[in-house]
Amino acid sequence: MLAIGVQTWGTDVAALRHYWTVADELGYARITYGDGLGAWTHDGWTMLGALAGLTRRARIGPAVTYAFDASSHHPSWLAKRAVTVDHLSGGRLDLRLAVGAEDDAAARSWSSLGIRYPPAGARIETLAETVEIVRGLWGAHDGFDHRGPRYALTDARIEPKPVQRPGPPIWIAAMGPRALAVTARHADGWEASYVTPKDFASRWQRLSEQLRAEGRSADEFRRSVELDAIVTVPGEALGPRLARFSADRGIVSEHPLLETVLAGDDEAISRRIAAYEAAGATDLMLGFADFPETRMLESFAAKILAR
Repeated sequence: MLAIGVQTWGTDVAALRHYWTVADELGYARITYGDGLGAWTHDGWTMLGALAGLTRRARIGPAVTYAFDASSHHPSWLAKRAVTVDHLSGGRLDLRLAVGAEDDAAARSWSSLGIRYPPAGARIETLAETVEIVRGLWGAHDGFDHRGPRYALTDARIEPKPVQRPGPPIWIAAMGPRALAVTARHADGWEASYVTPKDFASRWQRLSEQLRAEGRSADEFRRSVELDAIVTVPGEALGPRLARFSADRGIVSEHPLLETVLAGDDEAISRRIAAYEAAGATDLMLGFADFPETRMLESFAAKILAR
C-alpha cells in the first residue's frame, strides 16, 4: 500500500501547529516542512524541532534540505542537527536532501544572500560527499577520518548517536541522470517532483537499473512523488479551484504542472493515485491547495486515506 504524507510551509506558527497536530492525528505517514531562506518558511531545522514535539506517530523531516556548499549546511552541522531532531522525535526523522533547481532564478536567490551556488555537477558531487560524511559521523565510535575533494575531517566525533541505527533514512530528491546515479549509490529512498505517472515510471526504470548495477535491491527501495492536491466536495465544480490554484502560482491554464495535480473528488483522485502506484511509487507527498486550512487534509483522510 502507498504511504501518504503531507508537505507544509509558511510562517504562521499557530496555523502550522494546528495543521501538524491534525495531520498526525489523522494518520498521515509523513509530515515535512520546507527548508531554505525564502520568505515562505522559517528556518527549517528549528521548525522541525517544534514539529517533533507536536506529533507522535508521523515520520518527519525537511521537504528537502540543501548541502551543496558548506555555507548552506556543512555536513558536520547537518549530522548534528539530524541527530537532535531524531532524538526529539523519538526516532522518526527522515533526512531528505536535494541538489537544488537548475535555473538562473535559484542561483540568483542563493547568491544574493552570499551563498555560492555551484554548477549542477559540483552540487551533485558535494551532495554525495555530504552523505558519506554524515553517515560516517553517525556510525563512528573511535573517531572518523575523511579526505575528500571538498571536506577533510580528522578523528571527528558526533555525540550522541541517532536513535535510529545506523541512522535516519536518507532520501534524495533527484530528477536528472547524474543525480539519479548518486541516489542509487547513496540513498535509502528517492523522490521525484511534479511528474506524471508516465514520467515517474520512466525515471524509476532508470533508477531501478542503476540500483541493480550497484548490487542493491530495487524492490526494497522507497520511491516517492511530490504532488499538489485539490480535493473537491460533492457538487463542487473543479474549474474555479484550478483557476485559483493557477493564479496563486502564477501559471497559465496550459502549464505542465497542472497535468500532475491530484484534482477532483475522491473517485477521481483515487484513480490518479492508482496510476502512480502502478508506475512504481511507494509514497506520495502531498501539498494541499487550501493549506493552511485543514478541510482538504481532513476530507482526503476520511475518503481516501482510510481505504
